[in-house]
Amino acid sequence: MEFAKLLPVAELLNLPRKLSQLTAAITLLVGSAWLGMAHASSTVELATGKVSVDNKSSRALSNGTRAALEQLLVKITGQQDIGDYQTVDAIRRNANRYLRAYRFTEEQGELFLVAEFDRELIETELVKQGLPIWGSRRPDALLWLAIEDADGERRIVDDGNQSELARMTRRQAETRGVPLALPLMDLDDTLTINGYDVWGLFPEQLVNAASRYNVDYVLAARLYPNRTREMVYREPERPVSARFIPEPFNVPALRINEFGEVIMPLPAEMDAIEMSWVEKESASGPVFTQEEFSTVAARAKKGRYSLDYLYLAANQGAYQITHDTLIGDEPEALLTTFINDYANYLGQNFSILPTDDNAAQAIEISVGNLSSLAGVVAVQNYLKNLSVTDKVMLVKQQGMVSTFRLNLLGTEQDLRSVLSLDSQLQPLTDAFGQPLEGMHYFWSQ
Repeated sequence: MEFAKLLPVAELLNLPRKLSQLTAAITLLVGSAWLGMAHASSTVELATGKVSVDNKSSRALSNGTRAALEQLLVKITGQQDIGDYQTVDAIRRNANRYLRAYRFTEEQGELFLVAEFDRELIETELVKQGLPIWGSRRPDALLWLAIEDADGERRIVDDGNQSELARMTRRQAETRGVPLALPLMDLDDTLTINGYDVWGLFPEQLVNAASRYNVDYVLAARLYPNRTREMVYREPERPVSARFIPEPFNVPALRINEFGEVIMPLPAEMDAIEMSWVEKESASGPVFTQEEFSTVAARAKKGRYSLDYLYLAANQGAYQITHDTLIGDEPEALLTTFINDYANYLGQNFSILPTDDNAAQAIEISVGNLSSLAGVVAVQNYLKNLSVTDKVMLVKQQGMVSTFRLNLLGTEQDLRSVLSLDSQLQPLTDAFGQPLEGMHYFWSQ
């Protein structure tokens, strides 16, 4: 064990000043951390497409370039079905026009083409075609994913998991351009959430446990095999009321909303109860009514696996829950569809649909805390790079406040939504913490 060395007298006399400097540094770091946590979003890369190819031939390069461009178009617009629009045919046919560089890379024995495109040129063409644009600043999300294997064992997929399902989930999120993290499942997580909370898809528990990650959205899913081969339907010889309901922790509780109305359990939660009804100490098999058995059997006919999922905004008091059940034969395909559904949801909420040139909106925004020319230039460049802005011009400078005129591709609400994803421009508030009327902001960097 090492012990601290005794300080010389000179150092002891100088200690108060050093402690004062240290305190100031800590205060600055805490303040910076708080500013950084004000909004949870990340910047995603919107110029590169990555697709699997068979070889490095010119034919593979040509086909791969078009596929990488199609992938990038989905990423930029946030619309999975963007390829169905005839207006993008010209962009696809001239993929080489937008290509700036490419390389081949091999990962775990699979060959990939990584193609870099001219994002600005692509976005300009999309705007001409009146197609949506989604900026590079996108909401962060945390995924609680519980998986049940063939033996009935359930586990939560954590950040350190390197299984094929975990890798595929990360890869698909990157492909769609949605920041997505898995929980650490360290001591802090295990003290706030358990497997039953995740498997039950209980929104309140999921959101509370995700608060330490400072994310905008919380996602949860459970993946399990549809086991119906072991089920043999027999007409019950005793009343249906004699069937056994699982332990209370498996039964979803009724919830009360802010209006005092009872909120029924999610369909996914009810499915879990239907699937888990068993009979007490009987060799006659599970007790199902004919209708219940038919429902379970019908699910198995659709696929070997089911995935129940939900996602919700983490920063809202009243949860707006989106949920569904997916059924298929391949777990990887189910998770891919789940990530795509979430990305489509975000794209519909955050992408900007360019307005007609004659209806383009121009607004002014004032930004304070600009004490130098470099700061003014930084803000102007920042505003120019937003997906919702077309042109940005400095129209007034008074002290440390600069006023810019913005020509918008979308609406003022689109601009506010984009700015809310970042902490660099903070809206000015009054003494009661309410935003001031108009577009008045504070530059935090």
